[in-house]
Amino acid sequence: MDEQKYINGKVVVINGFTREEVFRIVRAIKAASESPGEIAFAMTTENSLEMKLKDVIIDVAREHEYMTRQQRENS
Repeated sequence: MDEQKYINGKVVVINGFTREEVFRIVRAIKAASESPGEIAFAMTTENSLEMKLKDVIIDVAREHEYMTRQQRENS
C-alpha cells in the first residue's frame, strides 16, 4: 500500500458550507486548476470528523482514484 501516493494527491475537504456554496467552491477550484480531474473533493461526515486528517486524505484520494478508473472503463 503506497500511502505517499495518496498523501501527495490533490484533495479538498469541505466543512460547514451549504450545498449551494459547496457547488460554487468546487466549480471555482476546478476553474482555477490546470488539471481539475486530478482533484478529489469531499465533504466532512460525522465519521471523517473523528479521523486523522491524513487518513481522511488517503481515503478520499483512494476513492477518487477508483471512481476515475471506473469512469474511464465505462466510457
